[in-house]
Amino acid sequence: MKIAALDMDGTVYVDENITEAVKEAIAAWRSAGNLAVSATGKSIANARGTLEPFGVELDYHVLYNGTVLTEGDYTVLQEEHLAADTVTAIAERFTGKALNIYTTGLTGADQLVWDGLSGQESSMVAGAQVADLEVAAKRDTTLMSLWIPGDAALRQEVDEWVRANCDVESSFNCDFYDIMPPGHNKGEGLTRLLSSLGHEDTELYTFGDSFNDLSMHAIATESFSFPHGEIGGHVDHIVPDVAAGLNGLLARS
Repeated sequence: MKIAALDMDGTVYVDENITEAVKEAIAAWRSAGNLAVSATGKSIANARGTLEPFGVELDYHVLYNGTVLTEGDYTVLQEEHLAADTVTAIAERFTGKALNIYTTGLTGADQLVWDGLSGQESSMVAGAQVADLEVAAKRDTTLMSLWIPGDAALRQEVDEWVRANCDVESSFNCDFYDIMPPGHNKGEGLTRLLSSLGHEDTELYTFGDSFNDLSMHAIATESFSFPHGEIGGHVDHIVPDVAAGLNGLLARS
C-alpha cells in the first residue's frame, strides 16, 4: 500500500473543474489498494463543496492546512484552533487595508470579516458569508486567511507583522496568506495522520502547486507539481496533472 496526498486548488481542482482523467486516476489508485488523502487549506464545507459535485471520494482529509484531520466522510479525528485574541488582533490590524479577511471553523461556511476588495470573490472561498468580527472571533477558528491579490508589498507587510507579533504558523497559498495554530501545516498534519494509522513508514507521494505545500513535499517519498505551479524547483517531478502522476506511479507497480 502507498499513500497519495493531494492538494485541492490548482492540483485536483483546476479552473473550477475536476477532469474525468483526474477522477478516474484517483479511483484507480484507490482500487489498487492505495490510500488517497486530501491535503488542503479548505474547510470541511469547502472541501465537500469541491469534491462531492464531481463524485470524488477520498480515504482521509488533512484540512485547514493541517489543523483538522478527518475520515473520508469528514468525521473529525483531530482538531486545533486559533486563539480568539489572535484572530481579533490580526483582523483589527489589517481592517482598512486592500485585502479580504476570512475566518473558518469546523461547521458552516467561511466567514468574511473584512471586505477591502469591493466585493471581489475568489472561487477558493466560494460561498463565504459576511460576518461581524466580534461574532466570528467567538467561534472556534481553525484557519484564518487573508486574500491579497496582486499586491506583493502588502503581502510582505502582512507576513512580517504576523511573524513578529503572533504565535502562529503561516504560509502563502497563491494570493492567500493562511494562518494556522502554532506548529500546524500540511506536513505536520500528514505526519500525525500517518502515525495515527500506523503508516509512518508507508511510501508517501505528494501533489501540490503552491508554497503551503512545501511542508508536505519535504516529508514525501517523491513529490510532484505542475507547469503552472509556483514551486517547481522544490519538487522531484513536474507532471501535466494529477492523472499523469498517479498513472505513472501505478505503472511502476
